[in-house]
Amino acid sequence: MTSTEEGPFAIDSALWSDFLAGRRLACARLISLVENVPESVPEIRDRLIPLQKGGVRIGITGPPGVGKSTVTASLARRFLKAGRSVGIIAVDPSSPFTGGAFLGDRVRMQSVLDDDRAFIRSLASRNGHGGLSPATPFAADVLDAFGMDRILIETVGVGQTELDVLDCSDLVVLVLQPATGDVIQALKAGILEIADLFLINKSDLPGAESLLDSLRFLFEISARRDGAAAPPVLVASALKDQGVDEVHAALESRIGELAASGRFEEKKRRRMEREIRDAIRDCLWERYSALAGVNDDIPALSAELVRTGRSPYPAIRALCRMITLAAGEEMEGKARP
Repeated sequence: MTSTEEGPFAIDSALWSDFLAGRRLACARLISLVENVPESVPEIRDRLIPLQKGGVRIGITGPPGVGKSTVTASLARRFLKAGRSVGIIAVDPSSPFTGGAFLGDRVRMQSVLDDDRAFIRSLASRNGHGGLSPATPFAADVLDAFGMDRILIETVGVGQTELDVLDCSDLVVLVLQPATGDVIQALKAGILEIADLFLINKSDLPGAESLLDSLRFLFEISARRDGAAAPPVLVASALKDQGVDEVHAALESRIGELAASGRFEEKKRRRMEREIRDAIRDCLWERYSALAGVNDDIPALSAELVRTGRSPYPAIRALCRMITLAAGEEMEGKARP
């Protein structure tokens, strides 16, 4: 994440002027900065927050191969047809060896690129662990400030524990497909609770009706137990452009419900809380681990623990004491007249 301390980074005035003037290249460059230059995030965020217009962030997630990119492009076309401006953040998996990514999702969305009200940006997942890039929320901030009404965030194919999209989005579409064991995935704790809308894509494949019946039965049981309304479960074939109108209508209806209930504001509060906590943690670690010199000790210490087969927690407690002492000594030094 980012440090809370002021650094030497200063945004180029011409770049900022171009962004305010609505130039797409400036928007792309700002996203590149938040993705590749973490120290740029505090200043860029300071400038972006007053400009944000409340673009709705829609996470589109699901297991690999279910057609998330096709669904995203099909929904984007509907939003554009309805007069909305659309930003798309497509996250592709990074190589664990080189850190590079193919960024192929953008290739599959060429049909949206002809409309100048659409803006598509691919991000490599890099060291993100929840189906997203660490830069995803900041890229969404840029698109919001740029005037995008609907911001679609397509994740890497995820499983039941990779739920960062929940923290990054105002609402979530979970895409499934028949005959791939998705019911079992949906039954697992975590992934069932994250979605505001379930979409069975590739509905022309065998097993679509069975999956639909299974999910609806599952939600009926859950609703009776918890007293909560079951989320919509829809079927579509995005590749054939069938059933997506109903998905678009359900999303717009859900957006209206969430806005009226105040949930969007609660989502924003949670995102802000997470950002504050992450930034403080990272700032304190960077500053006081450097003062205590523990960064240099960790590689050798890790090798020793592996060699001897000992638990790391005594060492962790010792390193925490060193960091605490370093912080205390710095504060005491500042308090001296």
